Amino acid sequence: MKRTFTLSIFLLFIASFWSCSDKIDIPDNILSKPQSITGLRKVTVKENMLFGNTNIKGIVISDAQNKNIGNGNIIVQEEGKDAAVILKMESGSEQYPLGAEVQIDLAGTNPVMVKGELVISSLKSSQVTLTGKTVDLSPKVTNLPTLLVNARYWGPILVKLEKVELSGGAAGMLAGELTLEDGIGTVFSNILPEALFSTNQAPDFVEAYTGILRIQDEKFFINPRNLDDIQVGLKELLEDFEAASSSVYDVKTLQFKIGGWIIDGGITANTAADLKTGLQSIRLQGTVDNNTRKGIVTMNFDVKAVKSIKISHGIYPAAAETGNVNPTTLNVEISRDGGNTYSLLEQLEVDIKSTTLKTNIIPVNAGFSENVRFRIVNSSTPFANKNKPRINIDDILFLF
Repeated sequence: MKRTFTLSIFLLFIASFWSCSDKIDIPDNILSKPQSITGLRKVTVKENMLFGNTNIKGIVISDAQNKNIGNGNIIVQEEGKDAAVILKMESGSEQYPLGAEVQIDLAGTNPVMVKGELVISSLKSSQVTLTGKTVDLSPKVTNLPTLLVNARYWGPILVKLEKVELSGGAAGMLAGELTLEDGIGTVFSNILPEALFSTNQAPDFVEAYTGILRIQDEKFFINPRNLDDIQVGLKELLEDFEAASSSVYDVKTLQFKIGGWIIDGGITANTAADLKTGLQSIRLQGTVDNNTRKGIVTMNFDVKAVKSIKISHGIYPAAAETGNVNPTTLNVEISRDGGNTYSLLEQLEVDIKSTTLKTNIIPVNAGFSENVRFRIVNSSTPFANKNKPRINIDDILFLF
């Protein structure tokens, strides 16, 4: 028994000596070094916590150019992941365009929670650098119940709701706080007065509403970045000029796929020489002083909320047309009063040497409730016989 007691005292002495000689001083602050935005989202935020060097990559999903985000903030999302974070830059955010990939070094910064959101503040421009890569990041299509459950885990990712009712705003405009409802739940949307699209009329219903998921205490927001994030109706509508035909240049109305078109001084053309997509195109000419052959293709109906249109055109390859030294042009005009008056949107120059159609995209930016229609005028200098050069027009695409 005495021997056992002596051995116990000896072992206790050895243990005490060992613990004293190899005592480890654990610092209060260990640098955190997450290697992805997903990892960053899992960091437990503590007072006086600092990050070490990191090499995190993310895609910019905020749009500083359209100004619906706080000054100096950028929001980056991990490619292919439901994880994003807010970065507060010391020198502003204009140099970080939508879709740009950035490399982030968090060294010396600390995470803070601001009204329920994780924010990395006081970042220098040298810590967030462009890689030169651009990514068109698709939004996460979700519904309100799923969003409300997961919002705090995802962070400010890009999301999309479909078939949403809108209410609120300031004086019928988009500016201010909107309420979004999909029949199951409710969230909000905030559009700053300085946002470039804040004065657009607010629709009552949208087919799709895309934006950055934000949290303000207990309220959840989906904040659109630009006007393209708000899809009122169809995303696009194509007129291919395939559904009717006429070989007479005099004025007539033809019923094509999306509506009636007045063809004044043109025909539907399907020869091997005519430039076209599909079976036929419009061959537009026009003759000076001939009121039944003015050289105009006109919509006989309105479309609503058009953001831009694409028009394909090319020269009819006859010798007179391809050898013409005078300008060969098309005027694209818009009417906002049901066709009573028209104004010039853009003049297009037709390439008389090309053997394929050229496509131009023309901004329109009509309001959500605004009805517009278009006409295309052969504005070319006429030949000596008063006929204008013949131009093929095909595939007019309306983008909403």
